[in-house]
Amino acid sequence: MRLIHCLTGVIELANTKVIDYEKLYNLAKIGLSEEQIATSLGISASTVTRRKRDDEQFDRTLKAGKQAGIDAVTNALFEGATGDKPNTSAQIFFLKNRAGWRDKTEVDANLSGDVTVNHDIDAALQSLKDAGIDPTKL
Repeated sequence: MRLIHCLTGVIELANTKVIDYEKLYNLAKIGLSEEQIATSLGISASTVTRRKRDDEQFDRTLKAGKQAGIDAVTNALFEGATGDKPNTSAQIFFLKNRAGWRDKTEVDANLSGDVTVNHDIDAALQSLKDAGIDPTKL
């Protein structure tokens, strides 16, 4: 593939670690986080951040690897949703993420009726007195 050939190789910057761009591409393609990629390459996460900013080939290779992984998973999901034995979960996942489907619960809130509250003030006062509480001090 021409893009991979263009993006792979080895480059050495002054006072920096040599990065194998093919390895960088493949690590990004399999979905590793940038921190995991840094560890695998033997560099720090801050070096990855700096290289993305300062080294255009590093940045392009990282982005291309990430996109290749997304493309592969998207294709596999689509094949799983539409293939000979369609997977219902894959279909639902695809439609939620690409067609705006969502889980929803409909609630009918049209309620009607009367509410009656009966207070027995005398009984409440008596209960307070029976509990040793003077209602006049409340």
